[in-house]
Amino acid sequence: MRLRRLVPCALLAACLTGCGGVDGGVHVEGPAATKIPWTGPVYMTDSFGRAWQRPVEVLPTRRVSLDELTWRVWGPSRALATGVATDFTCVSGCPDGDDNPPSYRVEVVLSNPVRRGDVAFYSHMTLTPVHPPAPFWVSGSADTDLDVPDA
Repeated sequence: MRLRRLVPCALLAACLTGCGGVDGGVHVEGPAATKIPWTGPVYMTDSFGRAWQRPVEVLPTRRVSLDELTWRVWGPSRALATGVATDFTCVSGCPDGDDNPPSYRVEVVLSNPVRRGDVAFYSHMTLTPVHPPAPFWVSGSADTDLDVPDA
């Protein structure tokens, strides 16, 4: 009776220990698996957490507003547009006073998509003045991380 109980335990122990082990570990052959490109919808969020695709105007941060956006690319890895940026902070003082913050033409690049379930969200925005340099009152809005919904 005791032998009947011991045999299944010995077999189980042999299976759990790998039946003797393999010298040198696991051997892998062939090329590494490649990343499958994202093909689902991609969005950007505004400063209120709302999701947008190809917005004509948007407030991506509490400091900068983007208007008159014309999107040339809205792809799985990045989005490209031209538009008008308004910087509400005017660190050095707005040229026309705080009630009328000035605007300037920019190239907009959205990048670094982050997947959330069946969709993705751009997590980074770069603004480049169309006619550099940026106006003196711009407060470092050129490189900005965008909010991405929690997983």
